[in-house]
Amino acid sequence: MNAELKKDFYRNVYKIAIPVTLQSLIMALLTLTDQLMVGQLGDVAIASVGMSSKIYGIISVVLAGLAMGVSVYAAQFWGKQDRKSISGLLGIGLLVGFSLSFLFSLFVFIKPQLCLSLFTTDARIIEDGFIFLQITALTYVPMMLTMMYSAILRSTEHVKLPMFVSLFTVVLNIILNYLLIFGKFGFPEWGLKGSAIATLIARIVECLLIIGAVYKFKLPGGADFKDLFSASKSLVTKFIRTTYPIILTELIWVLGETVYAIIYSRMGTAEMTAMTITFPLQGICIGLLAGLSSAGGVMVGNKLGAGEEEIALQYAKRFILLGISVSLVIGAIIALISPLYVSAFNVSDETHQLGIYLVWVFAAFLWVKVGNMIMAGGILNSGGDSKFVFAMESTATWLIGVPSGLLMSFVWKQPIFLVYLVLSMEEVVRFAIGMARIRSKKWIKNLVNDLAA
Repeated sequence: MNAELKKDFYRNVYKIAIPVTLQSLIMALLTLTDQLMVGQLGDVAIASVGMSSKIYGIISVVLAGLAMGVSVYAAQFWGKQDRKSISGLLGIGLLVGFSLSFLFSLFVFIKPQLCLSLFTTDARIIEDGFIFLQITALTYVPMMLTMMYSAILRSTEHVKLPMFVSLFTVVLNIILNYLLIFGKFGFPEWGLKGSAIATLIARIVECLLIIGAVYKFKLPGGADFKDLFSASKSLVTKFIRTTYPIILTELIWVLGETVYAIIYSRMGTAEMTAMTITFPLQGICIGLLAGLSSAGGVMVGNKLGAGEEEIALQYAKRFILLGISVSLVIGAIIALISPLYVSAFNVSDETHQLGIYLVWVFAAFLWVKVGNMIMAGGILNSGGDSKFVFAMESTATWLIGVPSGLLMSFVWKQPIFLVYLVLSMEEVVRFAIGMARIRSKKWIKNLVNDLAA
């Protein structure tokens, strides 16, 4: 990569990655603050939120897959400066997203105890957690709207608006959490229920602010009804063909994570609580580097849409190297601060020690997790290589991760940190397969050459 191209690369990385990273970090800090506040209510409350977040994770990653499909095409259309096709693309995402989020929300709202019972047999968790889950089920539709419009904005390099909206709603959520969990300044002391209501209010406000700003400032996606739902048949067909493997990949991944959560929870409440308190830290670490994955998808997709395939390949390789280098440093830091982090939670001595061990394992595998996130979530999908990504993710999760986790926990009765260590080896396999695919160049495709309006 010559000096001018390298300068252009880093200029665009700063422009796209930093706002996305800040947004992801803000959301992760919200999760951490939420957990710390709920953590003052004890082990059962922490585990209840952990179980509920896993159910929330199922619909959120499916919608993330849909948003990723929207982002892939939006980035390539933006490379050709085709705003009309971007509007039609958003319409497809909204129709599919509403159908999925509404049905899932309805089911979880009606059957919250059934959903929780899939993860745990602890009656206390089911009794305390079902109200939290039922209320947060109402956040799924506004979350979907935010995700679709944010996908369009990020792919068209309008990344600051989602960041500022997230910052405002996170502050709002934290304030509402404090007021409604602990009953401060005359507000009712609702505990877990208060946390759920605070989340619902914040998600609705976030959704309204994003959509309102898109139309007020006439940003990409701010189309009238006719343009929003006027996508051509060829775009719909091609979008579905590319996007369904992305959604299946996300679903396969979250189902694997769900199996892991079931494994942890069946090992005992202390084990599940220890794993749950690591989730906010994991979210912060991944959030710090999520911007690289997003920037990789946008920048590589822009170059592919513009027909600059060699530059797209050079960008892809540099993104992977940058992600691994930064994550190695972050992994070392979180390993050092792990005792201090776990001590912030009001948990038993057993849970405290297990939590430290689990953070160490996560720190050791952070670099490979980030490398996979950039390759699969950003680069390979940017070229429409979603079917290969689906095959790669499915193989690693269901032929390596899940079987090894089940054997280590239920057959060989190993402690939770060793279970987590062994099943994390799936990340190494996934990384090797992904790097081979990057080098093959088979993922490099212009998806919109015959679709531009």
